[in-house]
Amino acid sequence: RPAEVHAMRNGFNYLDERTVNGGIDHDVIHVGRQDGKFHEIMVVAERAPVEIYDLVVTFGNGERYEPHTRLVFGPDSTSRNIDLPGQGRFIKRVDFRYGNLVAGANAKVELWAR
Repeated sequence: RPAEVHAMRNGFNYLDERTVNGGIDHDVIHVGRQDGKFHEIMVVAERAPVEIYDLVVTFGNGERYEPHTRLVFGPDSTSRNIDLPGQGRFIKRVDFRYGNLVAGANAKVELWAR
């Protein structure tokens, strides 16, 4: 999988994944202190094209960061590196609001961080 290889080669750590169900879906990836501190995230899309409408990162202290980036992915592609504010921080959760761009498809979205 070239997108995953790209993330690993650039020092990103896999955190978790979700499957996009339908044209509009909302999912949460929970991350914890045990996963470490991060200063960047990357999103990997697999299997089908997907559009991410909103992405919200909630840090361990409750502060939220919304990169306000509307992302459109082809299958097996990655986002740009998304810088997180401040020094390395614990991530509590990442909320995704997204949708498949092809009816009947089920894209897989992975969260990577470093």
